[in-house]
Parts: sequence; C-alpha cells; structure tokens
Amino acid sequence: MQHVKRWFRKWNLDLTKEEVIAAVNKNKSDPSKYTPSPFDGPYAPEDSEDFNGKTVIFRGEGKIYQFRVEDTNTTWFSCDGSEEEKCFCKIRTMEKEMYVFNMIVPSYETARQVTLIADTVNGAATVVDAHIGTPNCTRDVDREFIFGRIDGDYAEEAPLHHFTDEMTGKAIIWDYGAGFTQVKHIYNSNLFYTYSMNTEAGPWMATNPADYVKVRDNVYIFSFVEERQPGLQMLLLINLETMHDIGCCFGVDENRGMSSGCVGGHGTFADICTVYDLKI
Repeated sequence: MQHVKRWFRKWNLDLTKEEVIAAVNKNKSDPSKYTPSPFDGPYAPEDSEDFNGKTVIFRGEGKIYQFRVEDTNTTWFSCDGSEEEKCFCKIRTMEKEMYVFNMIVPSYETARQVTLIADTVNGAATVVDAHIGTPNCTRDVDREFIFGRIDGDYAEEAPLHHFTDEMTGKAIIWDYGAGFTQVKHIYNSNLFYTYSMNTEAGPWMATNPADYVKVRDNVYIFSFVEERQPGLQMLLLINLETMHDIGCCFGVDENRGMSSGCVGGHGTFADICTVYDLKI
C-alpha cells in the first residue's frame, strides 16, 4: 500500500493582540471579502428575505437582543438597550421553520459575531455571542450560549434549547459540494469532537472542544473552536432527519483577515469506530 505523507502540524499559531486587530482591519469594513466561504456551496440555502422590514427581539437569561432587519443583508442590532448598530447580516433558513441570523458587530475592538438561531414554530431560540480572543489565546474565538425565546405568539410550554449529550456516539461524513473535500465529524464526547479530512497538504485529523445544544427532536446546534489551530469557530444547525446542516464560520487569519461566512452541507451517517476512512 502506498504511504501517504501526513500534514505537518505546528501548534504554536497564536498572534499578538495588535496582530489580531491588524488582521481584522484588513477586511472588517468590506463584507464581500470576509463573508465568502468554501463551505457555502450547493447545499447552502440562499439569503432569506422572510424577515425584511421586521424586528426580532430575543429575551433570555436576563439579556435582550434586538434585530431590526432592514433588508436582506442589513440589520440594525442592539443589546440590552444599547444604541443600534448597522450590521451586515446573512439570514439562512432550514425548511422555513428554523432560521440562522449571522452578523458582525462593527464596534468591537477585534471582531464580534452575533448569531441568533430561532425556531419560528415554537419561539425557542439561542444566541451565540462570539468574539475573537480568550484568556488563553488572542486569536481563538470565545463565545457565550444564551437560551431564551423570541417575542411572538408562541406556546410557553415549548422547551428552551439546552445543552445535550444526545449527539454523543454518532459520526457523519459531511459533503459541501463539488470542489471541496468531504469532512468526517465524530461526535465522541459532549465536550469534544474529532474530525478528519483530506487537504492539499495531506490527510488531517484533530480533536477540538465542542458544544452541543438540543433545538428539538433530531435537530441540534453544534459548535466547535479549532483550539491550537487557527482558533476559528464553526457554528452549525444540524437536522438529523434531512441530514442537512447550515451555519457559519468565524475567525481570523493574519494573511486573509477576518472570516464570517455561511456554510451548508449534506451528511451521511458513518462508522463511529473508525476515525480516518475517507478516500485519499
């Protein structure tokens, strides 16, 4: 059997705060440069116009987030009564029942991405408030999960989103369309996950911190941060009935600048007992 060279993995990739700010500022003001994503292919829905001209108010854990959607890619955002900020926004939908609002808040010193994932059937929702920089690493994404509801005429008995271990023990190979490699996700813990993929530099495997949130039966939020790597966050809404995911990525690269792009893929259940079983 032909031996395949493995990707050399250098773990010390941290940047100074000044380097992070300089990288973010390369494209922070130009969404056309920070929003493209190689995962935004044929399985990703188009930007939704369903909330144009509407205001969505999220209340949870003592916080209030307001999203006043002006048009397809413009949302005026405020938090806890703060002054509204004009944000570039992408809104994607899953079956027109669940929506992902993703936006960059321009006033943050480095970069701040606020994502609302809302179930418009029962009103339960999650805000993931993320920013670049943690106490341990200036380039890693740090984030907070806030569970609550969006204002509207919904049944109060609908359960709130909550952390879960129901994904543990599953594995899925995700396909993001022609021109991009498949990625195998192994959900081997309620606190971590493992993935493998092929790259131009060779095969790659890693395990990273992850969080799992139950939205409804067979629908989950999955989020991970590429710790000790480029530090980016991937935030995905996964439907295990349709084997479809949508979401967004967020991070910084010293050469390319900031990333905040949407993603969408089609999944196939895979063997949980193997880690690297993709074709090379």
